[in-house]
Amino acid sequence: MKYPLRDCATGKLDEEIKTSFSVSEKDGILTFVFEAENSGGYCPFKNYNDIHSKGDACELLIGSDPERRVYYEIEVSAQNVLMICKMQYNGETADEILLDMDFVEKPFVKSDVIWKNNGYVATLKFPIENILTGDGAIFFNAYRIETKNGTRMDDEKLLYALNPTMRRKFHTPSRYVWLKEYLGGCK
Repeated sequence: MKYPLRDCATGKLDEEIKTSFSVSEKDGILTFVFEAENSGGYCPFKNYNDIHSKGDACELLIGSDPERRVYYEIEVSAQNVLMICKMQYNGETADEILLDMDFVEKPFVKSDVIWKNNGYVATLKFPIENILTGDGAIFFNAYRIETKNGTRMDDEKLLYALNPTMRRKFHTPSRYVWLKEYLGGCK
């Protein structure tokens, strides 16, 4: 089933820039597919393990820590540049989210990006066993970062989410959803 990503801060659907998301599991392999329309395809980085959230990208935050503090950030740019980082959420201040980041040097995710006339389709595949970060049920949220007219200014970034965080930030553990609800009973 395809789910629309909504404006991260307001929860509204964007009629101009659309993204749909789907997830499936077969033989222990998770497949996440983002269909991203109207992308400028901007990515300031060309290497694995650079954070390209300053440009166009699709992103998953996924883990199994019962406290939702330890999880993976898996991000792929419109140019199929992959970044994986194990995150430790340490709370927030008024100005920032406090995170410890540990980049994954040997990627366990396979990514593929196919361009189409009005955007791209990004696919992420990996074994479900590789995202275990604790002994709880698997949670996640899916996101998209889009630049307006290919710029990298923070105030121009457009942020979308499967379950909107109701603010202009993604790392919001209270907004993660249960994977089993999207897979029809799998873990």
